[in-house]
Order: sequence, then structure tokens, then C-alpha cells
Amino acid sequence: MEKEIKDALNFVIGAATSLKTETEKFATNFEAEFKKLAEKGSAENSEIALNIRKYSDEALKEIEKVLGQANSKFEEIKTQVKSATEKKA
Repeated sequence: MEKEIKDALNFVIGAATSLKTETEKFATNFEAEFKKLAEKGSAENSEIALNIRKYSDEALKEIEKVLGQANSKFEEIKTQVKSATEKKA
């Protein structure tokens, strides 16, 4: 019985070690492939690629604008609530 427990424990340790090693290999390979594809994409200057970059940039600017407006509105409301709360107190 004790041998089976030790064998099971060793199996779990071995599996965990293998999983860690394979995960590290995958992460390294993924990062390398990501960089390679990003470099390939940055070198692409076709009309489609240029349009994608242009529209992505415009979309990000609009998102930043909307977020800025929402943040300003939130701060305005927060100030109004604080002011109203102080008047009641």
C-alpha cells in the first residue's frame, strides 16, 4: 500500500514537472512566433494593411475620446453628489 502511494505521489510530481517544462517551452515558442508575425505585419504596406492601421488608429482615438468624456461626466456627477451630500449635512 505504501509503495502505491509513493508511486502515485512520484507520478504527480513527474506530471507537474513535465507540465511546467512544456508550458515554458510553449510560452517561449509563442512569444517568438508572435514577434516574428508582428515584424512581418509591420513590414506589410499593402493598401489593406494601411487601411487597417488607419481605421484601427481612428477607432482607438474615438474610444479614448469617449472614455475621457465618460470620466469627465463621472467626475462631474461625483462632485454634484458630494456637494448635495454636504448641503444636507
